[in-house]
Amino acid sequence: MSKHDRISRKTFMQSSALAFAGLSTHLGWSSTGSWVERNRKNYKIKNALLETGFERDDNGEVVRTLTDLFTVEIREGKMVKIEKNNPHLSDAINAMGYLMLPSFKDMHIHIDKTFYGGGWKATEKRKDGVKGMIALEQKILPDLLEDSTYKAEQCIALLHTKGTSHIRNQTNIEPTSGLRSLENYLKALDHKKGTFSSEIVLFPQHGVFYTPTAPLLKEAAQYDQVDFIGGVDPYYIDGSIEKTIDYTVQLALDNHKGIDIHTHRTDKHALKLVEYIIDKVNENPELKGKTYLSHCFILGALED
Repeated sequence: MSKHDRISRKTFMQSSALAFAGLSTHLGWSSTGSWVERNRKNYKIKNALLETGFERDDNGEVVRTLTDLFTVEIREGKMVKIEKNNPHLSDAINAMGYLMLPSFKDMHIHIDKTFYGGGWKATEKRKDGVKGMIALEQKILPDLLEDSTYKAEQCIALLHTKGTSHIRNQTNIEPTSGLRSLENYLKALDHKKGTFSSEIVLFPQHGVFYTPTAPLLKEAAQYDQVDFIGGVDPYYIDGSIEKTIDYTVQLALDNHKGIDIHTHRTDKHALKLVEYIIDKVNENPELKGKTYLSHCFILGALED
C-alpha cells in the first residue's frame, strides 16, 4: 500500500480543511479567490487524493480511512469521470496529492460588518449586556459602513483560502445602517460573482421594535436577493416574544422568505420562544423546511 492508504481516519478528517486550502491554491485560485481559468469548462485534474473506503477491525469498527490518487474529469462544472491516476497527463491540472472535497458552506456568519481587512482594533469592553452592545454598534457602524464592501470582499477572499465558497450571512438591518449594510454587501457579492454565493438573512441586530427597525425590514424583504427574515432574543430586546415573532412570520409569508432566529438564553423565555416558533410553523406549512434556530442554547438545558 502507498503512504496515502495508511493515513488514519482521524488524521484524514483533521487535515481536510487544510488540504482543500492547498488544493484550491495549486489548482489555480488566486489569493483573492478568483478562478484563473473560469472560462475553461472542460478539464482534468490529476494527482487528486480521494477516499476509497475503510479498514475495519475484527469488531467491524472503522480504524483507518483508505485513500488513493485519481485523475478526475470535469465537464460543464460537473465530475463526469474518476479514473486511475495518470500523473503524466500534460494538459491536466496538478492537485499535487492534496485531498479533493466539495467546497464548504459556512451557514452562520456576519461579514457585512467587520474590522477584517482594516487596521488593528482593540476589543472594547462589554457594558450593560445586549443593549450595551447595541449602543456600541450604533456608535461604530457609521465608520464601518464607509468601506464595508471592501472588507466583505476581504473576508470572502479569506473564506476561499479555507475552501468555503458559500455562506449564509446575517446582514444588519437597523436604523443606524438603514439599508446601507445590505446594499454594500450586495455590491461585494456582485464583485465576486461566479466564484462565491451567499444566502442573505435580514438581521435586526438592534431588535425589531426596541429600535424602529420593523419598517426597514419590510422594505428590505422586497429584495429578490434576500432569503430569510432574522431575529434575536425577542423577549430580552423587544420585550415580547409574540409581537416580534408574529411580525417576522407574517413578513416571511408575505414575501416568500424563510426565517432564521437567534436565541442565546437557557431560561423559560428561551423555551417559550422555541415552542412558539414551532407552533407558528405548524400553523403555516409554507415555512416548514425554511425555518431555522441559530445558537439555540436552550437545547442543551432541557430535561430528558
